Amino acid sequence: MKTEEIKVQFCVVGGGMAGLCAAVAAARRGVKTALVQDRPVLGGNASGEVRMWIRGAGQHFPLYREGGIVEELSMKNIRYNPTLSFGIWDGLLYDTAVSEPNLALLLNASCMGAEERDHRVVSIDAWQLTTYKKLRIYADYFADCSGDAVLSYFTSAKFTSGREEKSRYNEPDGVETADRETMGNSCLIQVRETAEKVPFTPPPFARKLTDAEFAFRMVGDEHWFKTDNFWWMELGGTRDCTKDAEKIKAELLALAYGVWDYIKNSGKFDSDRWTLDWVSFLGGKRESRRYIGAYVLNENDLLSARAFDDEVAYGGWSIDDHNPLGFDSPLPPNRNIFVKRPYGIPYRCLYSANVENLFFAGRNVSVSHLALSSTRVMATCSLLGQAVGTACALVAEKSALPKNVDICALKQALRDDDCYLLNTPRRLSAAMSGAQSSLSEEEKRIFASGIERKLGDGQYAVEREIGEPLEFTFDKTFVREMRLVFDNDVAREYCKNPWSRSYPMKLNISLADGQEMMPPSLVKAYRAEICVNGEWRILSEERDNFRRLVKLPVNEQISGVRFTGLATYGADKIRLLSVDVLQ
Repeated sequence: MKTEEIKVQFCVVGGGMAGLCAAVAAARRGVKTALVQDRPVLGGNASGEVRMWIRGAGQHFPLYREGGIVEELSMKNIRYNPTLSFGIWDGLLYDTAVSEPNLALLLNASCMGAEERDHRVVSIDAWQLTTYKKLRIYADYFADCSGDAVLSYFTSAKFTSGREEKSRYNEPDGVETADRETMGNSCLIQVRETAEKVPFTPPPFARKLTDAEFAFRMVGDEHWFKTDNFWWMELGGTRDCTKDAEKIKAELLALAYGVWDYIKNSGKFDSDRWTLDWVSFLGGKRESRRYIGAYVLNENDLLSARAFDDEVAYGGWSIDDHNPLGFDSPLPPNRNIFVKRPYGIPYRCLYSANVENLFFAGRNVSVSHLALSSTRVMATCSLLGQAVGTACALVAEKSALPKNVDICALKQALRDDDCYLLNTPRRLSAAMSGAQSSLSEEEKRIFASGIERKLGDGQYAVEREIGEPLEFTFDKTFVREMRLVFDNDVAREYCKNPWSRSYPMKLNISLADGQEMMPPSLVKAYRAEICVNGEWRILSEERDNFRRLVKLPVNEQISGVRFTGLATYGADKIRLLSVDVLQ
């Protein structure tokens, strides 16, 4: 069979949240990119095939909600998918990828080999199931965002798996003796409320469960299951969650139908009018192999919130370490060790220690088992992916190796793309730093601070009346883009549903469910203008904005910018976190 050859600058293997963000970030910065995904949809565990909620630091620290592409997708989901349908969500992820002209999307394509030469990956081979076609993809740089570290099977890249002994990194909560055990896999279910009673007869293969097996799992009242996503239906951690995935899935399916049988027929729950609407036939994995990078993040780094000079992302989820036996254990299904504040993740965890052109992002990055218990959640993985894609764009421009990236430039590039960093404020451009405007001294301080979000008490945004222009003039200079950041209430204080404050996704469907609302503080309509040769020209006029970050191409010599907010989603004033130009 003939092999189709594809040549790009950057090849991303794995189209989960990390891989999608890596590919989109690189493509938006002009890198010719291929995204190789072995499923028909994007999103990985967050897709309609698995339906795990996206979570991250924002769950425990609302003011530190993740920004960048994952927040862009959050706003996009509310705008186009207010009922939070997974079918529409899958389409929005697909749209995000195919809208990028520099991105070639290869779905249903499983990586089945790689060529390595002189400590560099030269190409990968993939099999596309729907076309019965073999693909060979050549690239200058590769990123393994597969979750399973698939390229570790075909290259010399160093990796590890299982739980390290606590003495390895002096982790206070590690196991005494190293083993190969991991967190397990889950097949989730979705249930729906109906207007009438619905019986349920389990299929013959369903597992028959007893009251004792639900200890520490069904911990609420008779209504508790209605808002649960059944994450504790977990098995496989004592086996190889990759090689034994199909056997584990069969057991998970029996467990899933058995759990619903128990909820429906035990008489302990208010479930008469609820029906089983969907079951995942794809096991969602939590842990597989982990690459070894230039640094291995460990529990101590998380607990101390260690500051790294090369911090390019952050986390804040608890150290959520699951029992390897999962549902089969009589003990609690997990233990939560809460971090006191968000912690930084260094760039050195995102590239291989020995394969020179290999990046990685997602749950297979260079971390210990305990650190993975926190970094594995998908909002964090998304930040890691965006950091990798942005880093690739910077090194590709200079034909440099990942380890030689300009860290200061990388951090500022991430901040330009609305990725918040714990210890790196964004720098205001030279043109805007010296611009003439009507800003007060306090308002100038807000724009110059580079924080671009509410982090405490006090004024954090520049406010203007609806229809009131904000004008900046400066010496004539070449400008690539006009950059705007609007207040979209990152803490989601306007949300009545506590789950939506974390990320706008849900699993179970109630008759009382309402629709998601856009943040009232977000700017809906605006006009942006530029001053060219002394005359003001409209650059953009938007009537249906849903983005927090807006970048408007300019690419010419200008001597001023003007912004006028025309409408919000409910607030009585326009709230701006930044108006700047990228030179």
